[in-house]
Amino acid sequence: MVISILGIIFVLFLTYFSTKWLSVKATSITKSKYMNIVDRIVLGQNKYLAIIEISNKYYLISITDNNINIIKDLDEFELKISENTGESIEFNKIFSRFFKNKKL
Repeated sequence: MVISILGIIFVLFLTYFSTKWLSVKATSITKSKYMNIVDRIVLGQNKYLAIIEISNKYYLISITDNNINIIKDLDEFELKISENTGESIEFNKIFSRFFKNKKL
């Protein structure tokens, strides 16, 4: 009985560390050297809006099953992340700032 319990504990630890290792490997595979997704918001099933950074330029793009379109080049976009507090960008504030007077 003790051997069975130790076996179950060993399997649980093995599962934990292997999923942690796979997560690190999957993240490193999907990273890009020249592109970065700054933020993304889900609009519906398989429909997203995203802010991406390519060579220090920011773009608002739409992503669907069939298309990826650049909606706007965000020339005035400034990434404001407070390194001390660890705050992240709020997509709604950025989105409303650039489309305040426009209807989509």
